[in-house]
Amino acid sequence: MDEKKKNYRWYHLLTGFGLLALAVAGIWLIGIIFQVGQDTQLRNMVITAMGMAVICLLVRQEAGERLMQYDNNEHVLRFFLCLGICLAVALACVFLPVGAWPFLVIYITLALYGSTFLGAAAGSVLLMIAVLGSGIQSHMFVMYLVSGMIGVSLFRKLDAEFRVGIPLAVSLMSLLVCETANVVLFANERLNMELFVVPAANVIISAILLLGILKLFSQSVIYRYRVTYMELTAPECELLTRLKEEAREDYYQSMHTAYFCERIAGRLELDVQAVKAAGFYHKIGVLYQNRGEDGEDPADAGKELFDMFHRQHFPPVMQEILKEYLIPERAVRRRETAVLIMADAVTASIIHLLAADKSRNLDYDRIIDSIFKIKMDSGVLSQCRISMNEITQMKKIFKEEKLYYDFLR
Repeated sequence: MDEKKKNYRWYHLLTGFGLLALAVAGIWLIGIIFQVGQDTQLRNMVITAMGMAVICLLVRQEAGERLMQYDNNEHVLRFFLCLGICLAVALACVFLPVGAWPFLVIYITLALYGSTFLGAAAGSVLLMIAVLGSGIQSHMFVMYLVSGMIGVSLFRKLDAEFRVGIPLAVSLMSLLVCETANVVLFANERLNMELFVVPAANVIISAILLLGILKLFSQSVIYRYRVTYMELTAPECELLTRLKEEAREDYYQSMHTAYFCERIAGRLELDVQAVKAAGFYHKIGVLYQNRGEDGEDPADAGKELFDMFHRQHFPPVMQEILKEYLIPERAVRRRETAVLIMADAVTASIIHLLAADKSRNLDYDRIIDSIFKIKMDSGVLSQCRISMNEITQMKKIFKEEKLYYDFLR
């Protein structure tokens, strides 16, 4: 099955168009309630349908090309659930004071459970629907668009440390500034503290909602597999203990590879936990390499290895990295897999050279340059999404670790 079809199935498409129908029905019902003219009603329905169709197309492209952040590529329906909830909130906004619309929360939520691009695009479409339904002036659209873009940009990438204090504070401050510039200053009455009630209430409510969403997001996404990763990389883990007992050299090479995976992934802002754990287990196949003897199909040994990934509850991203690394005919697309490939190649080469003569002084820069050239010329990374700038950074990190190579002797 084509990879894009795997990542965007037919029920995702049906869900998207179901939300499109709900959006059109919602804007039609709002038009009935506010008794807008037929021409305006038709315009709103057509523009709403086109906007929601664009979101469906963008989700298909983002999921198919695996551009969604965190583990969102494996949970497209979760994004659609968030989109449905945010759509309901956007339609309800037409009945609220314009200064109380929680679109900062909508933008950030869609970005967290989709991608930065999806959050910006989907949030803007929902804002457009609310503006069409309420008939407010265009400068209010600009106000929420700007504050939403600021929020999406600040929450672009959250790592395992989950530092959200500054992004949250700046986002809320930006919302307050936008509200002051567009609501308070344009009020047709004398400036007084009462004019700040609605904007201040919006900021407070948005802060509460964002704290709740960030708490849920940290539990369901950021730290979902943290305990699993800690258990898998613990020295006393059963699989690692077996590897150490049955293939001691492969075990220590895996430890060193994992070290480089962690260092490089951290510098390149990749999934550090996943690529580090993959470094620990990229040699685990040696425990199954003799299963193909005595008439047993070697393919069964490979199947048993991948079944073990599921039995041991390897996180999905870690499984994806290991499968791209272990299956020769599978194209390497993930940047994390590229890090694992290069870390393994550098570690294995230096260990091999030092094994021949432990007192030998090696030209590490030259060795690393040669390894990178061989790997690039082989085409193993030809379909990978890693950039040349990231490859250059990776090479630089390896060259900075000359003192560490003494531990490989």
